Amino acid sequence: MAWVLERVGSGFPGLRCTTRPELWLVGDAELFVWEAFVSGTGKPVPAGITQHAADAAAATDTFADRLENGTLSDSDVVCAPSSSFNLAAAAATYAGLEIASRELRDQVQVYRTQPAL
Repeated sequence: MAWVLERVGSGFPGLRCTTRPELWLVGDAELFVWEAFVSGTGKPVPAGITQHAADAAAATDTFADRLENGTLSDSDVVCAPSSSFNLAAAAATYAGLEIASRELRDQVQVYRTQPAL
């Protein structure tokens, strides 16, 4: 993640990043970073593509569904607030993206993929 974010940041200096969907939705950041949980019944069977590509497609479909349904703030994994260390925010900081330091203690949104219908 850090490597990808560093490459993105090098192409877009000053890019504002967040792991909080509400900030991204109102335009306070250009990049929203979240985590896909592609496992179990949500893990797709690749059809003519690699497993990684199938997993990425499932994650993208899940994100699009949540965006359409207005459920980006509903994480499928929730930790106690005092025990959160947001590795996505840490990776964004490492990559030199603009992100609020308080997000290091926020939870990252985790979206579990759903089985294909």
